[in-house]
Formats: sequence, C-alpha cells, structure tokens
Amino acid sequence: MDKLLLGVQSQTIDLCSYDSIPSSVNISFYFFYGNDDSESRFMPTDILRESFYLALLEFPILVGRLEIDSSGHAKLVVDRSNLNIPEFNESLSNMHIRGLQASKFSWDALPEGANSKGVVNTANSRGDIKPANVHAVRLLDNSGIVLYVSIAHYAVDGIGCCEFVGWWAEIHQWVCLGRPINKLPVCHCHFERSILRSCLPDDRKALDAPTRELITGTGPLVRWLAWVSPKTRAKLFKASFLLGSVSVKGHVFHIPTTRLASLRALVQECVPSDVRLSDNDVLTALLTMVVAQSEAESKREAASANYLSSLVSYLFPAMYEPDSRFVTQVVCDMRPRLPGLSAARFTGNSALTCCLTSSMESLTCDINEQSLARVAKSARQLVDGVVPQYIGQHIDTLHEDQTRFMCPSTYAVTKATLLLTNQSRFPLYQADFGNGIPTWVSPIQTFFPNFSSILPAHPMAGGYAIYISMAERAMARILQNKFWMSMVDK
Repeated sequence: MDKLLLGVQSQTIDLCSYDSIPSSVNISFYFFYGNDDSESRFMPTDILRESFYLALLEFPILVGRLEIDSSGHAKLVVDRSNLNIPEFNESLSNMHIRGLQASKFSWDALPEGANSKGVVNTANSRGDIKPANVHAVRLLDNSGIVLYVSIAHYAVDGIGCCEFVGWWAEIHQWVCLGRPINKLPVCHCHFERSILRSCLPDDRKALDAPTRELITGTGPLVRWLAWVSPKTRAKLFKASFLLGSVSVKGHVFHIPTTRLASLRALVQECVPSDVRLSDNDVLTALLTMVVAQSEAESKREAASANYLSSLVSYLFPAMYEPDSRFVTQVVCDMRPRLPGLSAARFTGNSALTCCLTSSMESLTCDINEQSLARVAKSARQLVDGVVPQYIGQHIDTLHEDQTRFMCPSTYAVTKATLLLTNQSRFPLYQADFGNGIPTWVSPIQTFFPNFSSILPAHPMAGGYAIYISMAERAMARILQNKFWMSMVDK
C-alpha cells in the first residue's frame, strides 16, 4: 500500500461517451482456483493483497474518482493526496473445493456473501463509488480460493478488466518469488481515451437506420437520466433492478466444439458460397431465435396467467400484443477493426453496439438450418459493415449530444431486444497466480434481463460457455426449448 501511495501521480483522465454508457454497471467475474498440490502457502492472502495494490501502479485509473464537470463531461481525477483506494476484502468459508466441483460450480453452492458488490456500481457506506472491488474467499482446509473481482465499467471494458487481473497475477508471482519490489515490470497498457480518434480514418460511412435510432433516440427520460449525478443514476438503476416487476434468472450453458461445428456446417450449406459464416454468426442466430421465442411465449403466458392479467390484457391489449420486430443489439469490439487500439493494449471502453433487426414472425418459426441461415447471413453482413469509417461515424454521432450516452439504456424499455456480446476472446483463463490457471471462471448469478454473453470455456473443455440472463418466466421457456437443449450441456 505504501508503494502505491508514493508511486501514483496526480492526473485527470477524460472519459468518453462509450465509458458513460455502462457507467453504472460493474464488470464482475468469479475466478475459482484449486489447491491441487495441497500447498500450505497457496495464494497467501497477504501477498494477494500486497500484489493487488502494487498492480494498481500501472492502472492509476482504478484509484481515481469519477467527476462530472459543469458541461456534463465525465472524467476520472487521480489525486495522490486523496486516492480512491479499491476495496479488498477476505473471508473464510466452510465449503471445500470438492463441494464446488461436485456442484459443477453452481452459484447456489457459492459461499455466502461471495458476491460483495452486485450488478450496479452504487456508492458505499461512506458515499464513495469504488472503481474496483475484490473479495477473496478462502475455501475449507485451504483447498482453494474464489476471487470475486468487480471493476467499474466506466474505467475499463471487459478486455481491460482481464488485462488488470492478468497483471495482478503476474505481480503476485513476482512477489512470491522474492523479486525486488523496486524493480517491478512495466505493463505498457494504454488508458488515454484520445487514442480512439487518433486511430480513425478521415472519411465516414453512414450508420444503418436501426443503429442510428439506438444512439440518437433522446427524450425527456434520456435527458433527465443524463443530467442526474452518477451516484443518483446508480441508485435509480439499482432500485429498478430490485423492485422490477419480474424476477431475473441467470444460467450458464456449455456448447461443445463438435456440436457447434456440425450445426455450422449445416447452416453454411444454406447460404451463398461467397458468404463464410463464423461461430459467432451461428451463435448470434441461434441465441436471437431462442430468446425471441422465449420472449413471445412468456408474454402470451403472462397475458393469461390469472384473472387480473386477463382483465388487463382485455382492457389494454397493447401491453400483451406480440412484438412485430425483434432487435439483437450486437456488441462489436473496435480493437480488431482499429489496429492501433490493439497495438496500444487499450483498456478503455472500445465496443460499439449495432442493431440486427428481424421480424418476429421469422424468428418464431421452427429452428433449423434454413431459419438459422437467414439470421446468420444478416449477422455476417452487419458485422462486416463495422469498418473504420463506420466506427468513425458512430463515434461522431454519439458525441454530437452529451446526453446520447443514455439512449441505449432506455432503448429496451419499448423494444423486444437482446443485448449480445461475444467475450470469447477475453483472456479469462490466462490469469495464473503461480499455481495454474483457474479451474473455472463464471459471471455473476444475475445481470440485467435480456442479456447474453459468449464466453470462453475452460481450455480443457473446448467450445463456448453461454451466459444468459432473462426474466424467470422467459428463462423457463429457454430451458424447455428442445433445439437449444439439444445443443448445450447444462
């Protein structure tokens, strides 16, 4: 801690609208590590804590305070005389690693209180919004450890989060080996947001209409939410999440490599030969159809759930009318499309969202290679269109009005939609603290509804882990979807 206090320099880091969009949300993962060799000094807490604070020297953005200036511009202020020190908590559990393994790392088997932060990044009891929170849960008989890592999304994106955890692991090994603290390695990550514009070409490509609507649909609610303070906004989001009319359920599925490869081959035969589909295209199509069907079925079920629902459905039919369109908000990482970002190891938010719009009728038919091919082809065309000129126009459009960062958060209120992000390239299984990579990495139990992420599976398992967070009624329908359940291992 002393080296952190002495080593961090005061600075101000300007944030951009891509940071403000998810500013109330945390990026959270559980990292499970097993003490397979029964070592007495397995990932010792004192060194975990020390190396955590040492790792922050290369990530000063995680000790800054979020401030909004008079013009509404967000920035992180790092004041070495008043650092916003992240929280590092530890606890002991009476759960053995074997119990977690036997449950297939079920969330229900997690030690109580492992998730110490939650979805929304609200202020703590002292009124501080912490940019990072860690809870180290040591398992029974030192059989393993669960690291709950939660980082504010306004500071980094998913890749940035993984960069930090990987760097923390590297520093932990450095300290465990007794190497000198005054000769720590350098991370060379880049967090200055100005690099985004420096990587753009001069010309622009027009946005498609659905994506433009997503980021320009301002109104009184958007402007008000953009006007309130980050602390107030986070409280409102948390209240809406906790007091919402539906219960949200999360689930992680595993799609084996062989099953997906077989499906992809069948779908590929149904598109023109010059269209080459990726795993992501097929998974986007599959998740779009499965979620759209679950939404349509659960809405019909809700309309006839009880007498009151039937009466409301009769008096206000629009509330239960089937949606005619379904929008998949596809999150695209700018890094592979703007090589300068990858080369700089940029850790800031560099993902834009574009819209894949389908008729509900085309999604609620039987799921087979033909119906999947139609959606997968559209997904391929959409993603292919996200070129540097398109990214430049997206950035320009979003920044024309400082309130537009709230548009995506309110968009789903009136739309049937799925927010889908492919996180399969996240280096989640590369964080080795000296005793091997994680046995399992998991998202938190529940996120916001109508959200899905494609995650890497453990290297020994192959395939993909698919996380879905939905209203409980819709999740029940997904678990009854025969095609989906034939593709996955629960």
